[in-house]
Amino acid sequence: MRISTTAHYASRLLAQLAMHDADKPVPAAALSGSTGISVKFIEKIIRPLKTAGFVRSVRGASGGHMLCIRPEDVTLGQVLRVMEGGVQPPQCCPDDQCGEHDCAARTAWNSVTRALEQTLESITLADLMKENINSYTCQ
Repeated sequence: MRISTTAHYASRLLAQLAMHDADKPVPAAALSGSTGISVKFIEKIIRPLKTAGFVRSVRGASGGHMLCIRPEDVTLGQVLRVMEGGVQPPQCCPDDQCGEHDCAARTAWNSVTRALEQTLESITLADLMKENINSYTCQ
């Protein structure tokens, strides 16, 4: 069970966007400078976040990306589902069929997966921020 760099960076980008003025787009170059993520990778990460309604992009010289949700309304679990489809437990048996022996390892890993999902659902973008910013809407 591994959370990808893409999902990790998505949460960092969303938290970074949350710390900016909600009315002004943040250019990808500025996001890159503040996060250390390349502009090319930022643009790849932003696509599914836009589709999910988390981010809006503005074209042009003063364009960039804006957060469309309140930081306290989105969890790391939601970000992980958007970026990777959620937490996937390891496959302990070929084709997920343990045959006659109901595998104790599968039961344990399913329990671990549920615990991780609960933890991810309990952490919001607001929790990742140093400041609590309360006014985010997309227009």
